[in-house]
Amino acid sequence: MPQLDDNREAILQTAELSGAAPAASGVTSICFLLLDNFSLLSFSSAIEPLRIANKIMKRKAFEYVCCTLDGNDALASSGGIMRADCALDDVKSSDLLAICSSDDVELNSLSPAHKNRIRRFAHQKTRIAGICTGAYVLADLGLLEGRQCTIHWEYADLFKERFPKAKLIDSLIQTDDHYLTCAGGTTALDLMIGYIADLHGGAVASDVASIALHQDMRSGSERQNTLMRDELYLIPPRLRRCIELMTENVGETLSQNELAARLNVSPRQLQRDFQHYFECSPLAYYSKIRLDIAQRLVCRTAMPIIEIAVACGFANASHFAKRYKSLHGKSPIEDRQAKGRPRQQ
Repeated sequence: MPQLDDNREAILQTAELSGAAPAASGVTSICFLLLDNFSLLSFSSAIEPLRIANKIMKRKAFEYVCCTLDGNDALASSGGIMRADCALDDVKSSDLLAICSSDDVELNSLSPAHKNRIRRFAHQKTRIAGICTGAYVLADLGLLEGRQCTIHWEYADLFKERFPKAKLIDSLIQTDDHYLTCAGGTTALDLMIGYIADLHGGAVASDVASIALHQDMRSGSERQNTLMRDELYLIPPRLRRCIELMTENVGETLSQNELAARLNVSPRQLQRDFQHYFECSPLAYYSKIRLDIAQRLVCRTAMPIIEIAVACGFANASHFAKRYKSLHGKSPIEDRQAKGRPRQQ
């Protein structure tokens, strides 16, 4: 089938990311840790390739269990219930521990005992995957300091603010040593098919992708492309780089002169470029980026409003609220309440 050949290179590239090693018994054990409000889409995308691989190879090449912190059934972000096989403490060993989470991951309260249990897996060199926002959990445990990782784009801004020592990469899949992270959604499918390829070869992985009707396998190095607006491909590379600089520096903002110097153009030329393409000044565009990022933090996380203001480069909460309402039509608190997020000031 032609699509298998088209997919093979991407599958092998993703396999190189996973760095898996075959289990001595010939059976690879995987434990899915389902945290409150986990993403059912990401979890399904990760577990289904394993079932399909067992079917293709006509044996139990993979065995997997689903656990929760306390052993009770898990509630997905969609409202569905997933049966738990056991509690985290009941899992003595595993070749791969996959931490599945989604919205409100920062509200999950892991006890010191649970944190130590996950750290023990890490110290045993168990491969650990952060699915969707699972990287947040790993970073909160101090396991990603100095390591490259990725997370769903909705949490990228909060992640960078909370864990500056982690090296967040805007990619679909990222691996550093025995830590695997993916951006969630269907990227978990790409990650797990690559994992299968590394253990059992590209032919098996291609068959898994074919049965899953996953004809456009991604290597994982692609950007999530969410901080850049869709129409930006129409503008010159210099302006795209300027907008990247603005997006990367929202807490400690750069002046127009500093932006121009980094781009090796004059401030006046930069001013003309923004007027021509966006009909506004560079600093006005910069302000909108900061307030757009602030809205994501307000509406998609439980981060306190004052912390969001500081993280987005505003000196005080009142100035931030005024600018926010001017652009978005509601104050940060009103916007958070309208989106049904936890009420924090």
